[in-house]
Amino acid sequence: MKLLSTDIAHIALKPILIRQIQEAIRLSKEIIRRDKVSDLSCKGYLSKDIEQPQTVPLNRINRGTSEIEYVSAIALKLSRLPGESVDVVQTIDAQTISAYLTNSIKAVGDKAIVHQPLSDALWRNFTVKVVPSGWIHLQLSDLGLASWLQILTERSIRLGDRLRQKNVHENDNQLLRNSTRLFELQYAHARCCSQIYLAQQVGLLSLSKNSSECSFSEFQLESVLTPKPFPWLNSRQLLRFQHPAEHKLISQLVATVDTLSDAPSQRSILKVGENLSQNFIKFHAACRVFAEIKTAEPELAQARLGLVLATQAVLKALLEEGLDVCAPMKL
Repeated sequence: MKLLSTDIAHIALKPILIRQIQEAIRLSKEIIRRDKVSDLSCKGYLSKDIEQPQTVPLNRINRGTSEIEYVSAIALKLSRLPGESVDVVQTIDAQTISAYLTNSIKAVGDKAIVHQPLSDALWRNFTVKVVPSGWIHLQLSDLGLASWLQILTERSIRLGDRLRQKNVHENDNQLLRNSTRLFELQYAHARCCSQIYLAQQVGLLSLSKNSSECSFSEFQLESVLTPKPFPWLNSRQLLRFQHPAEHKLISQLVATVDTLSDAPSQRSILKVGENLSQNFIKFHAACRVFAEIKTAEPELAQARLGLVLATQAVLKALLEEGLDVCAPMKL
């Protein structure tokens, strides 16, 4: 059975958060208009300044762990824009935005998850906190991160027409033809595929009823039958990953998907792909899947295989759609 496909905008965490922040400000704007706090005809952040995603300040905090947390100074930016009255600045502050975001999470969480789009299924697993400086922190729970990783193992990723059209005009330069980084990306993808094939041969996962009988040259990646879902969480519903190489790979997966969702140049794609491939190779060297781990900690072995599958999915999209080159299963 072939993998379902999804647009990267539906699973990249940063654009999901930016859309929610923009919606929170829009709702605040409607309240101000209703209560006639201010004349909204003036130019300022209530008109054009937060309409484009790149105008919303949002960055991810890299703590060196598997925690996924973003921080936004949107309230500080709004307070410094010219042309706004004191009433407006005081009305749309960090606490107000945070309250709208929290209410949005609760509203999504009250709905049945089976009927939700992927972006809402991820958004429901964020928590919002405002620190005294006025920065808004948005943190993804372990359950949310497990859901995000599971999506990567179940979907093929589409990068969108805007990126494909943009990169059609870049493919005739020397960047790819003379790049050793491209080989590193293709090597990492092929290494992922060989790990998945071997895992199927030894019974750590199954992809289809007859794929275990195929030779590697005939092997095709398909949707995972078992385990489903991967055992990302332990009995306490916390991520079972403890090794720094696991944390760094997860962090780079998030960073890569965020970058690819923003229609980057091929040079940027190569850079983020190089970081991902290097982190995968380090993970592969440091975190065993087979041998004693397979017997002593089979759930950890399967969870690590999930990371391999997630990495393979992102590298495949990066190579085939981002760079318009082959994503080889073997070299």
